Amino acid sequence: MFNKKTIFYSSSHSFSQGGATTILLAFFIMNILLLVSLTAASITIYDIKMSAEIADSVPAFYAADAGSELCLYQVRISGIVCSAAMTLSNGATVSASSDANKVLSGGIYKNVSRKIEVTW
Repeated sequence: MFNKKTIFYSSSHSFSQGGATTILLAFFIMNILLLVSLTAASITIYDIKMSAEIADSVPAFYAADAGSELCLYQVRISGIVCSAAMTLSNGATVSASSDANKVLSGGIYKNVSRKIEVTW
């Protein structure tokens, strides 16, 4: 009735998908790892840029502070309205001006600018 060779022959040629499943699973795991590492790298690069900007912010703030102190000194000594612009030894630029009871001073260092307003 049944030909045993035919049954044996057809069962020995069945295809196993264990290797394909392993390759597909490895592919998905590698994609997830790539996504996580690229996200971590993106966050790290953003933090490095932000740290550099914060480091440049300190000289800009102190330049603005120096300009406000200069104007306060000139207003106190001479009693006139002050207007000053200068470049400091570290390369920061300052522009300051005063009105009746207010001094506006701005400092720029590299790409960062900070402003101070002093009222009395």
